[in-house]
Amino acid sequence: MLFGLYTTLYALSVVSTGALCVLSQVPIPGYIDRKVRLSVMVLSSLITEYPQVFLLLKFLLLRFATSVGVFTLPYANWLYSLDVLIFLVLWAFFLQSHFARYIVDEQTKRYRVPESHDPPGFFMLGYWFRLLNPFWSARNVMTHPNICYATDLELKQSLPATEPFLSLDIHIHPSYPRTRPVLIYIHGGSWSMGDKTNTPPFLSYMALKHWVVVSINYRLSPFAKYPDHLIDVKRAIRWVRSNIARYGGDPSFIAISGGSAGGHLAAMAAMTQNDPFYQPGFEDVDTSIQACVPINAVLDVTNHKRFWKNKMQDWFARHIAGFEDGFAKHEEFLKLSSPVIMLKQMEAEKRRSTVANTSEITETVDESKSERTTTKLPRGLTASDTLPPFLLFHGRADHLVPHRQTRDFVQSFKRVSKSHICYVEFPNANHIYDVLSAPRGHYMAYGIERFLGRCWDDHVNRESGTAHDKQE
Repeated sequence: MLFGLYTTLYALSVVSTGALCVLSQVPIPGYIDRKVRLSVMVLSSLITEYPQVFLLLKFLLLRFATSVGVFTLPYANWLYSLDVLIFLVLWAFFLQSHFARYIVDEQTKRYRVPESHDPPGFFMLGYWFRLLNPFWSARNVMTHPNICYATDLELKQSLPATEPFLSLDIHIHPSYPRTRPVLIYIHGGSWSMGDKTNTPPFLSYMALKHWVVVSINYRLSPFAKYPDHLIDVKRAIRWVRSNIARYGGDPSFIAISGGSAGGHLAAMAAMTQNDPFYQPGFEDVDTSIQACVPINAVLDVTNHKRFWKNKMQDWFARHIAGFEDGFAKHEEFLKLSSPVIMLKQMEAEKRRSTVANTSEITETVDESKSERTTTKLPRGLTASDTLPPFLLFHGRADHLVPHRQTRDFVQSFKRVSKSHICYVEFPNANHIYDVLSAPRGHYMAYGIERFLGRCWDDHVNRESGTAHDKQE
């Protein structure tokens, strides 16, 4: 009886591991229930991010199956062959996850500054200790939790018990020097779930490198309707710019990052700087951003190139923005809520400006602004706007948010802006690789440090040059 149980358990382990390997590479049809798709995404991400754990389990199971005589059965050869094939696939996943080091190094090497650090080597013991804990965070980082960033009036105008959603945590190194750069992080979760305590490993790493890291909450759907989420992000930026100096941060340099839906909000915050539409009651406050790092971000909620296999635009319009009549009647607003479309509109305006004289450009811009004001739409981007530097990450095996929209964003950005832009695409990486203490998540941290370190270095040089000119 025990022999039959052992054989059944071994067969189930082979089939389940093989199914996860397949699901990690094959997108799930859009008509499948959303919760089921999210569950499969999490499980398949584990096998692509922690193949070393599955390899160890496979080795132990093979030894166990051999010792109890499972392979003496007639069909055992087929089972053994399938298990060996899965073992080789896991080995390929293992190599790909660690080769991400070279991808990050190659894409970000031109942004290296004297204070930058190189990614850890394969045989560094401390690196492997980090991988043992899937939710690793640095011990010697001090946290100031649950600081409310909204005003008393804003709390009264919001729904009851919203204060926890309008709060932030500050992560700093205990021996931090004064006047250090600031990084704001926005959690993901489809605009409807998640919390500021769900911090990826790179935030601990940045705090260790003496950055002032701020992780924020925001109101969630269905109780909040977009753009309430973005307005909350702007409120957090307002608080940081006014108060972060008390924690050693430099209010003149604020970088912003986010994953998935948080990446969308981060990109929107960086591309709608000082737009009164998103700053009700604090229109004159400076909400500018000096650098942006979207990770697996949703950059197009209109699905204009049909990268999404399901009707994402209708889902966002109805469930996140609260438009019961769907996408079609609110297309213009949703276009101005899509970073990719905003870049394309900016590109079209630049193209028109090359064939028009200065007076015509001014009239066109003024007319468009007045029209948008009367129709209560965001300001959008104009040909004269300056975009902050962008560093983007995406996994090529991300079946939740298509990576091709990030490629589209990068191509459009290069055509309209001279600011730094860097795109790192990880082969075989799923949607949540950044939140796990896995090889790609740690290598990504070194790339972020390099890129933002260059942006901070450029900022310091500009500030020192400006101060020198004033003295003269």
